Amino acid sequence: MAERKSAVKLERARTEGFFNSDANHFSISSILLLLVVILPVQIFPITADLSANYNFGDNLFSIYNEDISYSSFLLSAELSYKAEGFEFLASLNAANDRLYNDSFSDSYYGGFYFSIGSSGIFVDLGNANVTFGKMHLSDVVGSPYSLFISSVDLPRNTVNFSFEDDNFLYTTRWIELTNLLDPSTTTDLEKYRGMNYKVYATKFGNFRFGYQEADIYVGTTFDLEYFANPIPGFFIQYVNDNGRPYSEGLGEANYVAGFFLDYSDNGKYAYAQILIDDINTNRFLHPESYQNPDKIAWSLGGRINAPFGTLALYNAGATKYTFQPSKESGNQQFYGYTYYSDFLYKQVDEKDMYLPLELLYTGYKYGENNVAFRFEYESTAPKGLLASIEYVVLGERSPINAWNDRTTYISGTHLLDDSVLEHRLIGNLTYTLTLPLNLSFNISTDIGYIWNKSVLTQADDGVKKPFFKPQLGNNAPYFSLTTGLNFSFSF
Repeated sequence: MAERKSAVKLERARTEGFFNSDANHFSISSILLLLVVILPVQIFPITADLSANYNFGDNLFSIYNEDISYSSFLLSAELSYKAEGFEFLASLNAANDRLYNDSFSDSYYGGFYFSIGSSGIFVDLGNANVTFGKMHLSDVVGSPYSLFISSVDLPRNTVNFSFEDDNFLYTTRWIELTNLLDPSTTTDLEKYRGMNYKVYATKFGNFRFGYQEADIYVGTTFDLEYFANPIPGFFIQYVNDNGRPYSEGLGEANYVAGFFLDYSDNGKYAYAQILIDDINTNRFLHPESYQNPDKIAWSLGGRINAPFGTLALYNAGATKYTFQPSKESGNQQFYGYTYYSDFLYKQVDEKDMYLPLELLYTGYKYGENNVAFRFEYESTAPKGLLASIEYVVLGERSPINAWNDRTTYISGTHLLDDSVLEHRLIGNLTYTLTLPLNLSFNISTDIGYIWNKSVLTQADDGVKKPFFKPQLGNNAPYFSLTTGLNFSFSF
């Protein structure tokens, strides 16, 4: 299953960290890390993966921020254990890219800091399974442009229950969004946010057709009824908010829904997916009345095996305002379909940093007001060669301001109708060479160009929240080179 594969996937999409500048502290840290790796081996059979990667050039953060370090190391350690009906995964990363604030990185770890990769437990109960931990679990469709759960590997605390047989598939998943300690955040509605994701699908032959939904709620990080009650979230919110006889639950929540259809056999996979945050029914019921914008995202594509390799093609997009919080006054930004309720934070030297929106959106990684195309190729000879090229067109967007720089929406549905648009064209070439002694070497390069790169713009509206706006002539090349070595062993 897609969730199971993702649960044992190391977080490689982000660069994060460990180490120590002081020799004594470094020795102690090294010994402790070695004990963590070696001691479990004496207790039960385990597989360990150790990797070191060096990156030079651009990265996702440099698209949104200036003066980003052009070289960094990423060190990763992963321990896993598999038995009948049980899987265990623990992953720890360390990087010196200085993208995040860590008060100990310079004084104790030589400029490196730690982060947790996908780590958790998977229990197989036959047709049912339970997964929990801090990890990234994928969408039901296998795509880099999945709509309900982002394809970007960003581990969050989660509990997932799934059932699947020859006829039916059901999934309910809780994901912790924000559980903040920042004292400047004054209300529980901003501090505590969670979401629940559900899939109901029927299977016929090689096809699956299903309904998907997600509910963002605030004031707490977990709500039992959204997770445990198989009734769709729209009715849970409606009944509890109105009260029978007293109001219960969390009140207002952000509800999004949609459908998917996919087909798979041994050599082919194809899918189509749609997400609806809001739809304009007035065009049919009251054409003379106001016309609110359709907030819709779509994704389709597939892959096919050929004698010379695997070919894949994907397309996705979303209309303006999709995934945004929707409030004309007060700007309830915490209801946005995002992992966090803001994208501005402090870097290690107290400099303002912008979290890339691709790491912010809970669903489709490019968010609103864009169209994206991606082609991928995986070679069978030579084995280990991967190539891709992606073209994305983006307009004005903000996951924290409901209507960008306006106090309300522009009537009707809009997509890429801004006066200036950002264009990204980036290709990737990756080669992994398998060596003796459980070693592998990888080298990867990204080459491309960005036209009219977006800049942060302060909105002159009632809520004063910023948005990203393409800037004419703000062009820049994009280049990145990564090399790495991986060592895997089992006991």
